[in-house]
Amino acid sequence: MLTCPPLPVTSLPHRRTRQLSLGVCAMTVQRHRAVIETDYRQFLIEAGPPRELVHGRYPELPLAIFAEDTISVNVGIKAGPVNIAVEVHDTPAVFDDTEWENVAEGDLLATTDHAVNVLSFWDDEPEAPSIRDITETRNHRYRVRICARGKDTRFDDYLDGDPAEDYLIQMWPTTNVEAPRQIKHTSGR
Repeated sequence: MLTCPPLPVTSLPHRRTRQLSLGVCAMTVQRHRAVIETDYRQFLIEAGPPRELVHGRYPELPLAIFAEDTISVNVGIKAGPVNIAVEVHDTPAVFDDTEWENVAEGDLLATTDHAVNVLSFWDDEPEAPSIRDITETRNHRYRVRICARGKDTRFDDYLDGDPAEDYLIQMWPTTNVEAPRQIKHTSGR
């Protein structure tokens, strides 16, 4: 019988580290959750300084634009809150799309000056909900899988109140350069 090392746990309220068993020795996962305000139908995953994304310069998929150190995730609502969960894996995350309507994958390049953060489109308010410092600040390439559901529930609406959309962001380190790809797109949005 295979024995796994003890379970590490961090004490931060928004960050829990645990191990998942996959029939072999478990891999370590950090989990983060937040409700983040969106605007202009998007939120950002960034690993570099804020900048404008020029349309047509980077691969644009129905779910996201993958622009080297920034990913713009397209949501269904014009503006309002969405549920976001982030998992950081040591190895490629197990893929199960049964609960998700849209799934896309692409690379994110982190620089030495920035950790990976999930932010509102307008992140100029310090109290704005976000998920910060997901990774250490260092040069690194991550493969990022974004899963979404509920994009068509309140499409093109301004949402005030409880979130109507859910997003799961799974990321793991990689040395392989892969083109972004849309894996699943059943919501029509």
